[in-house]
Parts: sequence; structure tokens; C-alpha cells
Amino acid sequence: MERRQLSPLADPVFKRVFGEEKEILMELINAIIGLEHPVVHIDYLPPELLPESNGEKTTIVDVRCIDDLNRHFIVEMQLVPQEDLQKRVFFNATRVYGRQIGKGINYRELQPVYALCFVDHVLYHETERWKHKYVIINEEDPNRKITEMELHFIELSKCRKRKDINFTDPLDRWVKFFIDPSFVKKASMESTFDYPNLKKAVKLLDESNYTEGQLIAYDNYLASVMSWNTTMMHQFDEGKAEGRVEGIEEGKAQEREKFFAIIRDLKADISTEEIARKYQVEVELVERLRDV
Repeated sequence: MERRQLSPLADPVFKRVFGEEKEILMELINAIIGLEHPVVHIDYLPPELLPESNGEKTTIVDVRCIDDLNRHFIVEMQLVPQEDLQKRVFFNATRVYGRQIGKGINYRELQPVYALCFVDHVLYHETERWKHKYVIINEEDPNRKITEMELHFIELSKCRKRKDINFTDPLDRWVKFFIDPSFVKKASMESTFDYPNLKKAVKLLDESNYTEGQLIAYDNYLASVMSWNTTMMHQFDEGKAEGRVEGIEEGKAQEREKFFAIIRDLKADISTEEIARKYQVEVELVERLRDV
């Protein structure tokens, strides 16, 4: 029986590929940020950002590491639209930055923090740009910047519509890996495909690289996505009787957010079939939401 190729977007797979393979993660970081001094060595850090006092929340990120220059990196994959995502990413980055300070540490020793976030939905409908970089700039003189913290967001859903993906571009190669791993798998069999880390990443999508527990977690993830479909169909029918999506008063917040994400993608002129495939829902549901 042919073994499955798992999705690199799924949480257990993303953490396996980028949270355990240093060379692969370093190549991804360098492709996104384009640092003057590229990352050449990293050490993984615990993904939990533990509270420093009672009442603070414990935050868990997908992958966190530090390089030999003491620069910090947070790398995340976000599939489901999340309210205030940018604020959450910024909050986590500031926590990491502030926790560099300890007794006897001088401020000049603080090193930059880079937060890299892939999202599989549309963040900004008013632009076709799919990569967004944030730094602190001087409003009167934009050339003056504070670069101690950078936030990078990459909208994979927009990349699926791109006709100009360039496989010789490092970032485009990794974007292609996320949105079309089967294509990368076929390309990796060619002798001219000289990207060893990308080849390795594709091989790690084979289910044989995962423990039974990891495969259970992966299947549970897929099952939860499919359950959203059934629940959303039921809730949509109830909400439609009220005449509007806001009439859906029951169900999990995550499921309601998915409704609105589908509507946003429809307004962005993404095809019905692509939306259904992206959110793993029935085309019928997407068509119903088109008229909301």
C-alpha cells in the first residue's frame, strides 16, 4: 500500500519538519528575512512562553530558536483565521525581547527578535501583496527605523493564485513547498533539482517518518477540520433562518471564524472550488455563503 504524503500545513507535520531539523529551519529563516548576516547556527528553545507572574497567560508558539548572534526567531503556521492575529504575534515577540534582560544585563546587549508567521487565509484584502514586513519607523522620516523587532506575515492563500512563482528564488521554493508539496516532490526527483534541504523536507512528509502518536495527532487534526464542515453546515442552516450569519449564536468561536474567513475569501474573488479545498468543506456550503 502506498504511503501517505502528509500536509506540511498541519501542526504536527510543521513542527516535525521545522522544529527538529535545524538546517531546514535556518534555510527557511534566511529565505524570508534576507539578513545581512545569515543564520548559520541555531539552538531550539522551548515553545512555551511561561508566565512571569500570576494572571499572565502561557503562550505556545510552533517553533522558537536562537542563533549564535543571540538573535531570537519565532516561526508559526496559522491555518484558521484568528481574531487579532497580528496583536498576538507582536505580543509574543515583545515577551521574547523583554525576557532577554536579566540582572546585570545592559540594554545594549539586547538582540533583535524576528517573528515569522505563515497564514493560509487572506489577511489584507485591499492588496495583492502576499508578504508583509513590519518594523518600527519614524513617521516623519521613514528611513529612520528601529529594527530590534520584525514581524513577517506570508499569505499562502494568495500565493495559490500566483502565476509568477520562481523556483530559483529561495522564498518562492518554500512557498511552493507549502502550497503544492506534490509538485516539489516530483521536482526533487530531477537531477537538476539541487536543493538538499528542500528535498529532505519533502521526504519528511512521508508518513513513515512519524511515530504512531504523531500520526494519531495528525489524523485527529484532519478529523477536527472535517467536523467543522458538518457543524458549519448545520449552523449555517440555522443562521440562514435568521437571515444573516451573525444569527449563528451557538457553536465554537473557531467555527464561526471559519465562516467569516470563507466570506472574506469570496470577496477576494477566490474561486469556490479553491475555497472549498482550502477549508476542506463542501462546495455547496461555499456557494451558500456567496449570497450572504
